[in-house]
Formats: sequence, structure tokens, C-alpha cells
Amino acid sequence: MSALAMRFHPERDETRVLAFPRCPTAERVAAARELSPEQRLDLERLRWLALRSQLAPKSDLERACYVLAGQPTASLDRYATAFFRGLCDQATSEMTVYRPGAAEVSDDECWLLRLVGAWRTGQEAAAGALVSWRVRPPARRWMRFLSHGMVRALDAAA
Repeated sequence: MSALAMRFHPERDETRVLAFPRCPTAERVAAARELSPEQRLDLERLRWLALRSQLAPKSDLERACYVLAGQPTASLDRYATAFFRGLCDQATSEMTVYRPGAAEVSDDECWLLRLVGAWRTGQEAAAGALVSWRVRPPARRWMRFLSHGMVRALDAAA
């Protein structure tokens, strides 16, 4: 009863913060970041590939794609290096990929896992939309090609 009788007085309670119940949208976002063991494994592999790609020299994106298109059995490392280097240069904003072993998942890593999931389930339109959402228009075609090849090589290596 006494809690209902309390009033907020701005002149003496200026530093007081009112508590609100948890927002349903925040709960959905938090639930989307809970990864299955398979997704966690994929994320760790992608983090290592992204880290390793930073050590590779920069190459021309279009030229790298032409070389990879001529080699249908190209390795996962080659696809991943070209993909992450292209993403570094052609993303609409800076990508955040955490170090391997990190417990948290960034928004960009969630995007990357959704892209991998779309290619695996054969949702080419969804994968194309995801690439279009994060990549500048001139490089979208090449990044779709590289991401699809990287996912195929990721599955073949597993």
C-alpha cells in the first residue's frame, strides 16, 4: 500500500531512474543471439578464417573471383581469404568480428551466420538480400559468389 502512495517529485528526485519492465523486443534480440553448438562451431571457424585473412596480402576482388571461378576445387582458405578481404574493402560499414574464443556475438557475426544458413538451406534470394544489405553495389555479385563458395568449402571441409 505504501508503494502506491509514493509520488515522484522532480525537484528532489532528479537523479532517480525509473525502472521499466524488460522490453519484449530486447528479449527477442537476446534469444536470437543464443547459438546452437553447430552455429558456435561455425562461428569459431569463421573467426579463425577472418583473422587469418588479415595476414594475407590484399588482392583485386574481381581478379580473385575470376581465379577462383576457374578452380572449382579451390580450398576453404582461398575462398575465405578473398571473402573477408573483400568484405573489409566493400562493406557499407566497418565489420566487427571478435577474436576466436570470445563468448559474445557481434551483430556482424550474426549477419554472417545468417548468410551461411541461407546458403546451406538453398535460400539464394535471402543470401543475396543479406549480401546487398552489407556490401556496396559494385561488389555484391562477387561477394555472393565468394560467400557461396566459402560455405560450400566450409561444408566440404567439415
